[in-house]
Amino acid sequence: MEDNAESRSNLILEQFEALSRSIVKNDKSYKPIHDSTRLYATRTFITDHGASQELEVLPNVDSLLVSEQEKLLTKDLLYVLSGAESNLITIHTIPPSHNKIGFSVDDRIDHSLKDQTLQITQAAGYYYIVQKYIEKACNFEYGKVNHALVAAMKNPLREYHILLGQLETILAKGELSLQSFWFHIHQSIHQLHIMSSIASVIEEKSARGGQVLSILHEKAISMVGDQSGKRICHALSETASQPYFRILENWIYKGMIHDPFEEFFISKGEIENDFKGEFIATDDYWENSYTSDIQYCPTFLRKNSNEILKTGKYLNVIRQCGQEIGLYMGEKIQYSIHEHFYVESIQSAYSFASKTLLELLLNDYDLMKRIESVKHYLLMDQGDFIVQFLDLTEDELCKQIDDLNEIRLTSLLELALRTSSSCTDPYKDSVKVELFPSGIRDMLVNMISIGTPMEKETIFELNDTFSIPGVEAFSLRFEVKWPVSLVLNDRAITNYQLIFRHLFFCKHVERRLCQVWLDGKKYKKLDPKDPVENRTAFALRQKMLNFVQNLLYYMAFEVIEPAWHIFLSTMNRVQNIDQVMEAHSSFLSSIVHDSMLTTPDLLDSITTLLSYCIQFSKKFLKKTPLHSNQRLASAMQKSTIEFDKIFSDYLVQFLRKVSSIVQNPNQSSKVVNIIHRFDAQFVLTFVKNML
Repeated sequence: MEDNAESRSNLILEQFEALSRSIVKNDKSYKPIHDSTRLYATRTFITDHGASQELEVLPNVDSLLVSEQEKLLTKDLLYVLSGAESNLITIHTIPPSHNKIGFSVDDRIDHSLKDQTLQITQAAGYYYIVQKYIEKACNFEYGKVNHALVAAMKNPLREYHILLGQLETILAKGELSLQSFWFHIHQSIHQLHIMSSIASVIEEKSARGGQVLSILHEKAISMVGDQSGKRICHALSETASQPYFRILENWIYKGMIHDPFEEFFISKGEIENDFKGEFIATDDYWENSYTSDIQYCPTFLRKNSNEILKTGKYLNVIRQCGQEIGLYMGEKIQYSIHEHFYVESIQSAYSFASKTLLELLLNDYDLMKRIESVKHYLLMDQGDFIVQFLDLTEDELCKQIDDLNEIRLTSLLELALRTSSSCTDPYKDSVKVELFPSGIRDMLVNMISIGTPMEKETIFELNDTFSIPGVEAFSLRFEVKWPVSLVLNDRAITNYQLIFRHLFFCKHVERRLCQVWLDGKKYKKLDPKDPVENRTAFALRQKMLNFVQNLLYYMAFEVIEPAWHIFLSTMNRVQNIDQVMEAHSSFLSSIVHDSMLTTPDLLDSITTLLSYCIQFSKKFLKKTPLHSNQRLASAMQKSTIEFDKIFSDYLVQFLRKVSSIVQNPNQSSKVVNIIHRFDAQFVLTFVKNML
């Protein structure tokens, strides 16, 4: 019942937010009572001279005694300080903005009185700026923070008007002089000056939300040694920050944003409305569902802005999962001039959210077991499964991609999963077949171009790519649902597929070369004599097989396994989901980099060497012995020698590239280990060539 009530209240709140946004953005017809069409509704001066009242001209002011002029001035000052025009004191706007006003005293007044009067009229100038801001900030589009600041400013203004009433009483008793007037009003002038400076900056910057709080906070900090100014700045900041802090509390304690006037520095992304439930399954959701605009973050919260963003996102993910998890209810946040005051509340909420989401993914959604399952299939550490699958599909995968039957491949994949040791894997049904229309290099270009202007051009080029063999186009795909897709997102799965396609093709080449060896064994049984042609071909086959097997060994045991152990070690220390995502991304990046997939020269060399291995295996997988025809045997001998020379040259070039790249301090030294994998005789030959 409580959950239903809460969901209904959240729905009503979201509907209210939508209505509020509609009013703010679309309904511009509403104006408060203080607008340009109702000039006399204002509580300050009317600077439109066409609407000014005609005032009485006092004759013979210069003939009056100084004491009598002073009485007239004190009376006029009460009018001016209340925002009304007077006989002896006139107002004028100050260019260029005309948002400020100045005052002038009648020339017939004694000069000694003029200076005192103009000193007191400062209060009226500041009052004009503050009152204009108050009347303008009542509009909807100014937001709750400005509305709260207006309410806070009205308290000092109320005291200011009470003071004017008290001064009027003193004037009625005949006891108010300009000197005593200044004595009573100077403290209010100081307060009005502070408020007017704040209002002017807000108006100048068109500040809203967190921007207003930054202005207030900076003003409060600048009041060093001014206790009176510090108190009023703190009072204004404390009241104005309350609506903002309510939004902040709702975000870090519940993972929800109620911000109808768009004042908070975190906002919902458009993708939030495009995915629901299990369909929120991309890394784009995590990056774009909630975005931050640092200019709307108050300066006193900017050090913790990243923790604030992550805290709400973590809680939002928990809510999206529909889990009944008790949400953290921390202390009420209040304004303080000391920035460290907020750290404890934010860190407590952040620790709760990160720990809760991490436990949810690791325990309830079995994240590590799923990643291990992906490693079994896409990084090929489940040996019997891949052998079983290749036995079933080798003939099918030798076809061109256009001739492949994806349904048949899917059936054979399911058969291999259920007849190998993978049959006990609870996540084996997440493994699917996927065919790519382009090779590994094109796939890498496509990955790099994502999110850049090259993306559309790259897709267009890939669509025109010629047909490739099925074994080069084949890949596995691991399907995951929300929220596991936060870690195993589209980009991560694409990296896994890139590594899988490289390993899978190497495995295919190894099997083809092994088939050449098996055929050689069969022919040797038929004819115990071993001709020179066969020995040359089998020596080349062994050299090729040595290269492919060592390449597979290097990737499996010197790249993937060490990276996996580092990943497991990192996972034992993670504190939040962002660290999990970072560790997983680092794990994949290190494999892709150390497997030489991100180095175009090395990748081209490996691809060329593997293609020569395929050509060799096709040429020598014949149904008749090599020596059955003397002329054919001689031609095959020449072809084998040519193959051997070309392959050896390409292999030396590859090793030379590896050696030169390793000398670069920015490259991983792990790649050099592949040189040590080759037999000693070939390494000596390579060293001689280098010398």
